[in-house]
Amino acid sequence: MLKSWKGGITMFRYEFMVIAFVVALLLGLTFPLLGGTVVYKKLSSSGDALAHSALAGVAIGLVSGLQALYMSIVCCVISFLLIGLLRRKFGKHAEIGVVVVLSAAIAVTGILSGYASSGNFESYLFGSILLISYDELYVVIALAAISIFFFFFTYHRQMACLYSEEEAKIARVPVRLLDFLHSLLFALTVAIGAKIVGSLVVSSMLVLPTAAALLLKKGYRMTCIISVIVSLISMSSGIVLSYYLDWKPGATSVGVAVVILLFFLLYRGVSRALLRHKRLNAPVSDQ
Repeated sequence: MLKSWKGGITMFRYEFMVIAFVVALLLGLTFPLLGGTVVYKKLSSSGDALAHSALAGVAIGLVSGLQALYMSIVCCVISFLLIGLLRRKFGKHAEIGVVVVLSAAIAVTGILSGYASSGNFESYLFGSILLISYDELYVVIALAAISIFFFFFTYHRQMACLYSEEEAKIARVPVRLLDFLHSLLFALTVAIGAKIVGSLVVSSMLVLPTAAALLLKKGYRMTCIISVIVSLISMSSGIVLSYYLDWKPGATSVGVAVVILLFFLLYRGVSRALLRHKRLNAPVSDQ
């Protein structure tokens, strides 16, 4: 049932909507700051593996009676460690490590989902951002603060590692430590994000904003800024549209991000066509 748009944004009369909007903005900041590095390293599939690991943790929590969020975090951290170990073992075929962890997570989730309450389990697929407790709000605030601090404190070192890990090592940049800390934060973000926006959604929001920003080809710094803007627009729009249209907030946020990416893709195509047309019609010099 559609709600009236008249009278301004009335959703902020409700405390749970205010909390949901704040959480959406905090996650909108966190997702691209951590997901951007993963995209640059061509490890986007690791987000899917961790998201399914988070879902496996939820299934374990629901079946055992333990706190689902904490079990999700534990499973994501274990999966992150396994991915790192398997990537080193497989060497040139490092992506196989991600597939192994993803497959194991799917197997565990599929087996245990039959023993969990279908209603509770389904809520973790698309998240429950409108039902955020104060404890979960504080967890998101802490995660966002740590992620923002980590991003700005390691900005130049991370950029050096992305450019060339070998040169970064020569410059005495702690490459392995940075990679470990970033991966750990990334795993925690996936685990917490899976509970809030949904395990089927979180990996998309970690990748789509940076993917959209990369289409504009504006350099590393501008790509980071644009990806944050895209993420904030997507997450906040997801909350607002879901309130008035009764849609799933997480899925709506992904839909908005996809629309923005398609718009950037169209913009790039039109810009290239106009530039090509301009060059073909440029006057030829008589020299």
